[in-house]
Amino acid sequence: MVSSVPGLGDSKIAGRYRVLRALGQGGMGTIWLAHDELLDRQVAIKEVLLPQSLAPAERAEALQRAMREAMAAAQVRHPGIITIHDVLSEDGRPWIVMELLRGRDLKDAVAAEGPWSPERTAALGLRVLEALSVAHAHGIQHRDVKPANVFLTEDGRVVLTDFGIAKLEDQATITESGLLIGSPGFIAPERLRGERGGPESDLWSLAATLYAAVEGQAPYVGTSPMSVLRDALTLPPRPPQRAGHLGPVLMLMLAREPYQRPVPQAAEQLLRRVAEGGPALAATQPIARRANRLPIVVGGAVVAAAVAAVAFVALRPADTPAKPVAEPVKQQAPTTSAASTPTPTPTREPEPEKTPKFTAAVNLCTLLTPAQVAKLAPGVGKGRRDGDSCEWTTRGTGLSAAVLTGSAGSDKWSAVPEDAEEHYVNLRNLRGQDAEITWSWPEIGLAKPIKQQRRNVQDIDGIGDEAFGYELVSPKGNAENVTVIFRLSNVNVEIGYVNVNKIGNNAALRKGARDAARRLAEALNRQE
Repeated sequence: MVSSVPGLGDSKIAGRYRVLRALGQGGMGTIWLAHDELLDRQVAIKEVLLPQSLAPAERAEALQRAMREAMAAAQVRHPGIITIHDVLSEDGRPWIVMELLRGRDLKDAVAAEGPWSPERTAALGLRVLEALSVAHAHGIQHRDVKPANVFLTEDGRVVLTDFGIAKLEDQATITESGLLIGSPGFIAPERLRGERGGPESDLWSLAATLYAAVEGQAPYVGTSPMSVLRDALTLPPRPPQRAGHLGPVLMLMLAREPYQRPVPQAAEQLLRRVAEGGPALAATQPIARRANRLPIVVGGAVVAAAVAAVAFVALRPADTPAKPVAEPVKQQAPTTSAASTPTPTPTREPEPEKTPKFTAAVNLCTLLTPAQVAKLAPGVGKGRRDGDSCEWTTRGTGLSAAVLTGSAGSDKWSAVPEDAEEHYVNLRNLRGQDAEITWSWPEIGLAKPIKQQRRNVQDIDGIGDEAFGYELVSPKGNAENVTVIFRLSNVNVEIGYVNVNKIGNNAALRKGARDAARRLAEALNRQE
């Protein structure tokens, strides 16, 4: 067992890790330097401190959630995301064993060096955006992107830290227990309003982080955490003064509503242009934005209630906004310029909690009749089941269906609809980008890896609750492998379709994949 007193040094965790000394505070916990006596290496261990206000049942649930999310984050491997070696539960709280980073975080770097140049800041933003995109593709959101969680290592890496407890930090919000976890000035407005938020919220926090790097202070500063929260809910950010070509990009990414912000691919292009020393966009240049779903915006009365509901803000001394390099500019009222945030409109009632359609696994191989399979892929045999997937294959033709999961180790059929929606958005964001893909399908005779471009990403109506598709295209522009991903209630399903007899007829291949997805979705919808 470990001791909970401040002098934890020389205590043992799980009989394996010898704690040496405290390294500092970091996101709901203490970071300790420890020695892994099994592998003879130094590691960092985060002691996650759960809020004292939680009841025993809530504490047990928070512990389980923290463990589950940390283990999911441990499956993500990327040089821009801190590596999690181990996840332990001891002394009634989680302990997360991580790689030991040497260097300093962005907050300390800006405090020591002064504000960064727009080009340097944009280059940093590209690297953090890449790491976030990888995490989002695994169904993991960060929820606390800020300068103190962007680490600059001595060997030149840019590493996002504090992954693995994102869901824990979402456990206690201003809409549940009156407890707000996060860093004022870097929390997206929709999360301050008590909404779930999504990858777009991490994009807002990234923009606030870049704003702090180039301006020397966060987009919202005030005399108290409450005043920062109030301003973030009611005012547009101050137009940056030092950001040059990066300024318009930051204002776009800091838009009040998630649907108003550029998609990650567009944000990446804009940041790259600034990093290369040029303007990101002309005054009249359109920006790719998200599909315009109905925004939920708060009015003054709701803002007052939200701020009043905050009983405690987890703002540690180390997280206090850095002292501005100049006197802060007084918050300005919204204007009619392109960079302004639209005037808030009255809120609408929150949607009721959705009931998941699926609670147990369904055998996908039984959903298509032999006649349907024969029409889609003539000559294929009986479906071959492999867990939560099924394949119908013959030489030159293949049809596959698989249920996707948002986090490693989770039950694919027992997610809540909101989590499935979140995972769908992550998939859409990631696969909406053109990329070179290497694939093979030995069961249909394509054993040698093939490199092709992902192209023609399109949203599709009439399949499940929402759907999109894309094609893997040869250098001649011929689609050879078509994929459709659809969501139905609380599950996401991926359909793959290859038919060598239709190579060169992109429309026919596209129709085959969509017909298969539509019939599978209809059959799933009939399940009781």
